[in-house]
Amino acid sequence: MKKLLILTGGWVVTIVGLLLTPIPLPLPFPLGIIVFLLGCAILTAHSKAFRRLVQQLRHRNGWLSRGLEFVTRRAPRQVKTMELATRPLALGRQARMRARHDGETV
Repeated sequence: MKKLLILTGGWVVTIVGLLLTPIPLPLPFPLGIIVFLLGCAILTAHSKAFRRLVQQLRHRNGWLSRGLEFVTRRAPRQVKTMELATRPLALGRQARMRARHDGETV
């Protein structure tokens, strides 16, 4: 029950962040992006499937991965933890190992 409430809260925070992103607010930072990243941080901490989805997206889109790393430099600690947990390095290593293995067929 607790995990369901946490995941529901994570999705609510993520959706609110998406809705706030295009709204121009007189604040020194884009509030919608920070709220969206906090929601993603909650989801990646408690959902293996969401963490793998973010990792796959970062692996396939280098610009997204670099942008996330740039934004998380000044983000809250939870967002920095999410960025570290979803680094696509393991997927690249796995793809290289699979390519080497497929090339060695006799």
